[in-house]
Amino acid sequence: MYKNRIEIIKKHLEVNNTQTKNNKNEVLEKELFNAIDTNINVGELKLLIDSVEASKYKDATREFIRNHPKFKENFIGLDMATYRQLVLEQCVAIANSGLIHLTDIKNNLHRYAGAVEMFSLYNNNVCTKLGVHYTLFGGTIMFLGTSRHEKYIEDANTLKTMGCFAMTEIGHGSNVRGIETTAHYDKQTKEFIIHSPTPTSEKFWIGGSYLHATYTTVFANLIIDGTNYGVHALVVPLRCPKSGAIMKGITIKDCGHKLGLNGIDNGQIRFDQVRIPRENLLNKYSDVSEDGVYKSQFNTPIKNFAATMAPFIVGRMAITKGCSGAAKTSLSIAIEFSHLRKQFGPSANNELPLITLSSQQRRLMAPLARTILYDLYIQRLTNELCQEKLPASIHAHCSGIKAVYSWFCVAALQTCREACGGQGYRSANRIAEFKNDCDIVCTYEGDNTVLMQQLAKYLLGVKQKQTTNTTTNRIYLDGEDAKSLLFNFSNIHQLFETREEIRLAELKQIIDNSKESAYFAFNNVIPWAVKLGFAHMTKIVFQSSINTLKLKNVKPLAHLIMLDALVSIEEDLGWFVSNHLISPNVAQSIPFLIQDLCFEVTKVSKQIIASFDIPENCKPLSKDLISDLF
Repeated sequence: MYKNRIEIIKKHLEVNNTQTKNNKNEVLEKELFNAIDTNINVGELKLLIDSVEASKYKDATREFIRNHPKFKENFIGLDMATYRQLVLEQCVAIANSGLIHLTDIKNNLHRYAGAVEMFSLYNNNVCTKLGVHYTLFGGTIMFLGTSRHEKYIEDANTLKTMGCFAMTEIGHGSNVRGIETTAHYDKQTKEFIIHSPTPTSEKFWIGGSYLHATYTTVFANLIIDGTNYGVHALVVPLRCPKSGAIMKGITIKDCGHKLGLNGIDNGQIRFDQVRIPRENLLNKYSDVSEDGVYKSQFNTPIKNFAATMAPFIVGRMAITKGCSGAAKTSLSIAIEFSHLRKQFGPSANNELPLITLSSQQRRLMAPLARTILYDLYIQRLTNELCQEKLPASIHAHCSGIKAVYSWFCVAALQTCREACGGQGYRSANRIAEFKNDCDIVCTYEGDNTVLMQQLAKYLLGVKQKQTTNTTTNRIYLDGEDAKSLLFNFSNIHQLFETREEIRLAELKQIIDNSKESAYFAFNNVIPWAVKLGFAHMTKIVFQSSINTLKLKNVKPLAHLIMLDALVSIEEDLGWFVSNHLISPNVAQSIPFLIQDLCFEVTKVSKQIIASFDIPENCKPLSKDLISDLF
């Protein structure tokens, strides 16, 4: 019986000559049926992954990391105070280098995002502190401010002054509309009074606030004569720019030691009747006159709030850059180690490198492929964010990619740690540091589960507006030649398209059938909403990758796309089979095809990680992770 099963699976893996002939004109797919071309053009692959738009900025940042003395200092095992000071000095060096500018978040996103990604190859503390200052504080000035706020730019650009972003409170994180901090307008003095009315209204996790920030953008309920106009953003001085003394009425506590990012001085801020000038209200969308008249471009506080929050989708995209760098450095460390480290073999005297193990190939090549495809998709999002008119999907897709990339990154770093055995556990070998630092990405700048709900609600909204039936023809993959059925980009796309449609229809039907209020009807289906989010992101990342491949058939992109596609299908294989999209016979072949692709990609894995062009001081002292011990 076992022998018959193997024979059946073997037949599924054999290429049907007739089907192959039909694919001869499909050059991109044809590559998959042959052994991988090991003659990889590393420079061409590097340019693809870096992007034409950001390549020169990334190269400039790489050189800075390689050569600046502050990036040659050891940060492993530092106490918090020393670590925080080093990260500050590194950020000041970056600010004075001219690599990035405070206005880049609006005027040159490719330069800023490219630099952040490169610094994340080195350490996520650096790019986090940069992100708080340039993306969050700088973003509020650039996107929510007007000409009267340009005075903050010059000194902030070189970190003579530093900004932070005070949105999260002890009692409210994701539900920003529920924050309690108040900004009462005093007509007599023409000032806003910033106040923390309850213990839970104190701002918390405010990066950069405990030690270094001069200013913060505070999100508070704007109140005039007892009328609450909703959440608005105001610039509040935290410290005297000259003396560094904390301003009157402000108390800042240290959030303390954390799982990771201990080079960041997160603070807890309490405001006690702190007065600021009326002009400190960031007034692009709404303003208050001297005599206390409120004016807004929008007719409801909800719409004003939505406009206030909209610019921060750039921050979500930038966060994925931190995931990208951490994943690429950690994968490079694990893959280089696996090529060098010998363990087991056909005989006691013939130990082979770990990379020859099928398990090692599977555990490292699959995340390597996904990292590159996520990066290519983020290139598309970055280009969209640079457009004068943003596509309607941009908020949903920035939320979706932030969620799936950060979840994936945390899992990939754990895989890299295990792939290096005990040496991966040593802090000196970097992966452990990345692993701890990236954990928070799953919940800051939007809890991932909440972001997936936002994506699902967007998809439901699109579905609601559709006036025609756009249902994809159902596909059912069945037959003896599983390889030809699966090594077919059109079939894969149809599978992903159909899964999203079914997930969406199912979610909508459950909500429509509910007898509860709209809030509870959706609340009851959040797990379904998250699954829809995953289905959609898998589909659009795949689509984007195929579009890139058609424009630039850079080796081994076709293999990476197919590997990730089959891994994605395997992750939800029970669903595909139970919904009659893939037959059990074809399903049995998928693990074998994945393993074959991992074997092929392994052959060029050194060239792939070489294309990342990671500065050596971003990695451990030795590629074998042990030479520094002797």
